[in-house]
Amino acid sequence: MKQRRIPKETADQVTELFDREESGLMRFASVLTAGESAQAADLVQRTFMAAAMDWGTLGERDFAGQAAWLRRTCRNKWIDDLRRSSTMEDLLPHLARRYGFQAPDPADAAIARVVLDQCWRVIGALPPTRRQVALLHWQQGYSAAEIAELLEIQPSGVRKHISYARRTLQQRVGPYLDRQLLDPADTPKEAGA
Repeated sequence: MKQRRIPKETADQVTELFDREESGLMRFASVLTAGESAQAADLVQRTFMAAAMDWGTLGERDFAGQAAWLRRTCRNKWIDDLRRSSTMEDLLPHLARRYGFQAPDPADAAIARVVLDQCWRVIGALPPTRRQVALLHWQQGYSAAEIAELLEIQPSGVRKHISYARRTLQQRVGPYLDRQLLDPADTPKEAGA
């Protein structure tokens, strides 16, 4: 493979960049390579070679822009190395466990559908204003203040309607109801508590 020659002026400018940024980039590369100094040094060398080849655009940036370009290029070269190495094969099962999509259990999905249907039936049976407040709040995502303005009622009245609707759902749908929907302040107090 034939190496491309760079002009002396570009070489001098890249040398100046190297003198200014090499130690910081070496620390950055050491972190990426988990302290493997030979691998980090190789990564830094390849990054500065890329800088020399792309000096036409890199040379126009200010110092901070050049440093950011070097870090981004160094990180991208490290990622390319991972993709080419067996290290990535070792990481794949771990990444799949951590970030992979797991389909929901069909039994859980069926129960969730039944519970959701029951929730909508309970909401549908609420008095008209309370039902309208519940739908605006839970289905449309409106805040209490927005609902109060729309329905021309007090925000405190909206909060009472939402609280009552939560309590009604809790009583009628019970343990299957999503815990995020329930407000701990709305749960009924046990006798003697």
